Amino acid sequence: MIVNAVKNGVNWVRTTSDLNHTLMATAATGAVSSLVPGLSATSATFVNLGSVSAMVGTQLWVALVGGPTMFSNMERTRFGDIQARLFPKMGMACMSMSGLGMASYLHSHSPDSALYLLASSLLINAVNSFIVFPVCTGYMYERRKHEEGSEEQKKASMMFGITHGVSNLINLGSIIANLAYLYILSERVTNAW
Repeated sequence: MIVNAVKNGVNWVRTTSDLNHTLMATAATGAVSSLVPGLSATSATFVNLGSVSAMVGTQLWVALVGGPTMFSNMERTRFGDIQARLFPKMGMACMSMSGLGMASYLHSHSPDSALYLLASSLLINAVNSFIVFPVCTGYMYERRKHEEGSEEQKKASMMFGITHGVSNLINLGSIIANLAYLYILSERVTNAW
């Protein structure tokens, strides 16, 4: 009975859309974030450092290692298909980590520039997750529908290029905000190190 319930739950999650996955992750992040005020200062700091580190690691891996490696070694259609699944998951994870990072930072700090960097990262990841990634993916699939060199294909390719570029710039903004946040933390702990 329990095994069937778990199988049904896993199948349900598998068949839902990336948007539903992102919404579920957002709800779970909100629920977990509500537990942060009950943590000790050390535990909240651990959650903060772990969340931000996981987020930066994910962003840097996808942008600098995974993406370029797949681009160089995969057929373009298959690469596009995998990126269409990978980017929403990256956005979902980074958005959740941003939320946890903010909640755990506020546990022991008043709003300051470090919090604003975390907030900007959260906003950037939310925009990418809910707007830019789905639009970019839509244009990618739209360009595939049309004959190579047709006006429709050229227009869809141009829009894909624009939205993909915007997505990359937005993601770069989040990476910069996260690295700046980590730098601020490094300055603060230097004397205690």
